[in-house]
Amino acid sequence: MSLLSLTTKRMKAAPWQDLTVAELAGLFAPKVVQWLPDGFQAQGSDQSRREFLAAVSQQAEVAALRSAADEGIGLIILSIPKAGSSIRNLGYLFTESAWGQGLASELIGGLQAHFRGSGVTLSGGVMRENAASARVLQKSGFTPERAAAETVYSWYSGA
Repeated sequence: MSLLSLTTKRMKAAPWQDLTVAELAGLFAPKVVQWLPDGFQAQGSDQSRREFLAAVSQQAEVAALRSAADEGIGLIILSIPKAGSSIRNLGYLFTESAWGQGLASELIGGLQAHFRGSGVTLSGGVMRENAASARVLQKSGFTPERAAAETVYSWYSGA
């Protein structure tokens, strides 16, 4: 099940390589990446962002999220922690201009529909300071489990 087939009412997945310089800059803005792993904060140029995403793509499926107006508004990353595992580690981010519109909830709902019945478990870590992402996952039926500096939320798709 490729992420590129993911669509929701207001978004569709697309190749991240098609993001423009400005779209990528918006996705790596300091406020957007503040709660993400360190590698996201260190990307100050278009070339470094593209090299970073190319490296991430070696270990995970990475897709851009495009709005109905065909604007690059987000990124989604799904990785498999171990070969043969049914767990998919979930990461996503949206440009600041897309915040507060319910797009994260829509994305999670789209992912749940995409994977429903597949036996996949979606799992995402959220830093404790990132209350908005925690609310989205809890509202979508993900179960929290506290870890070191974050809480890991999981949702099982059923078999």
